Amino acid sequence: MVLKQYNYDEISEIYDDLELGGGSGPIVIDVLDKLFKKYKVKTVLDMTCGTGAQTVELAKLGYKITGSDINKPMLDIAKRKSKGLNIKYYFGDIRDSKYGKFDAIISMFNAIGHLSEKDFEKAINNISKNLKEKGLYVFDIFNLVYMNENFINYKFIDRAFELKDEKFVRFNKNKINFDKGILRINQEIYKQKGFEKPEIKKESWDMQIYSKERIEKMLLKNGFKVLSFLDLKGSKLNEKENLSILTVAKKTS
Repeated sequence: MVLKQYNYDEISEIYDDLELGGGSGPIVIDVLDKLFKKYKVKTVLDMTCGTGAQTVELAKLGYKITGSDINKPMLDIAKRKSKGLNIKYYFGDIRDSKYGKFDAIISMFNAIGHLSEKDFEKAINNISKNLKEKGLYVFDIFNLVYMNENFINYKFIDRAFELKDEKFVRFNKNKINFDKGILRINQEIYKQKGFEKPEIKKESWDMQIYSKERIEKMLLKNGFKVLSFLDLKGSKLNEKENLSILTVAKKTS
């Protein structure tokens, strides 16, 4: 199945404010730092680096960082934010790009949700080829079990902020197919300068979401062992209470 994709080109310049609250947002850098220290990680490849939310902060902490993304405007922003930092960036696809051998690979902020299950398996196999023996793969994704218990059926505001002299408000009205694990996200972004007539941008795309059991089965099938399922604060995952699953897996073959 081909998933309908989000157009990152049009929102690349406001992505950090729109999606990440102006910083690394829900992705807690210190959680990654603690994991990497625990497993003695020195080199990290971010295979869906976007605007560099993780690459920049991890480089500041002393990790040797490489970033890759399939969207050029987002990569340009990451490069701009990384001036003065020793970070290598590449344009590439998580499913087939090769950059060397790393201690750990990350793909954060629901990045794997843009892949169908078949393509995610391709990505897992390619990630293995970019990892050293017993290397780590760390990623997060929306939690299907939580969604089943807490899905919002009505239209709601999920972001509102000001940027320079413009105001932004984003509405969501989503649908979900629980059997297939497909989340259809429907958004309207209102942008208003002063009291001028607002510009309205509408966007719709799909995301593949998973239960921890499905994730574990896919990883095991493709040569990885799950070390832990966490929430985004680094605590043990509670499937009924945590929106996202942070998976820490180790390459075994």
